[in-house]
Amino acid sequence: MPRTYIKKKQPPTYSLEDIERAVNDIKNGNTTYRQAKERYGIPISVIFHRIKGRKVYLYRIGVGRPTVLSPEAEKQITTCLIARAPIGFPCNKEELKQLVSEYVKANDIPNPFHDHLPGEDWYQGFMRRNNNISLKKAEHLQKVRKTARDPATVYDLYSKLGDLYKKHDLEGPSKAKFIFNCDESGFASDPSRLKALGEKGKPLSRVSGGSGRESTTVLICVSADGFFLPPLIVFKGAAVQARWTSTQSYPGTRYAASSKGWMEEPQFFFGLKTVL
Repeated sequence: MPRTYIKKKQPPTYSLEDIERAVNDIKNGNTTYRQAKERYGIPISVIFHRIKGRKVYLYRIGVGRPTVLSPEAEKQITTCLIARAPIGFPCNKEELKQLVSEYVKANDIPNPFHDHLPGEDWYQGFMRRNNNISLKKAEHLQKVRKTARDPATVYDLYSKLGDLYKKHDLEGPSKAKFIFNCDESGFASDPSRLKALGEKGKPLSRVSGGSGRESTTVLICVSADGFFLPPLIVFKGAAVQARWTSTQSYPGTRYAASSKGWMEEPQFFFGLKTVL
């Protein structure tokens, strides 16, 4: 079957509501099959099947073969895909196919799939019909970092932070210059990333068991009154090589190295000592 199918006929202009009106007119004796056909533009066979109790589903009204799943079922699947993405567990293409395979088997839905597993043609059609999702590159997000975003964990952190401010007399605007916040970002050297399905226009991350931070790490520190410390860049290696540094970098930029390019205790304290 070709991936790009050219329709030979235009789709019908009638809807389920038109079918129901035609059926009611015939049952009430207000019109004949032929008159209903001419009035609503519906084939006599369609009206006949409806009167006999054979359902005519909306997703089957159109040119070409009907879809394996109803629009309602596909909507449930897209809702599931969108719900999984923000919590770090988006589906990739193969996982989507496996999900559909389990769905059709659990609901005894007749399908033309080999071993009940959808193929590439079904996937392409599904993506065209549900254009609110897209396939995109997913950033790896370490599981422990995902857990740290739990609201209970965040509230507990700020509660302990408040106690610490009181203990060391750091409360009030005048003490803002003594309070620094540090954040680090990891830049992977491998450009290949897993592609997964998520809602269009929304960022996507995927939780992994190992670390998502490899190769190079950048640490930025800023005080509560807006004073920035020069950045600290940690490369993967035994020592910093001259070719890794630049004369055009931000003034005061510091460089360090670790076995995996991660920010570890020695590199962190080295960065602080060089600016204190």
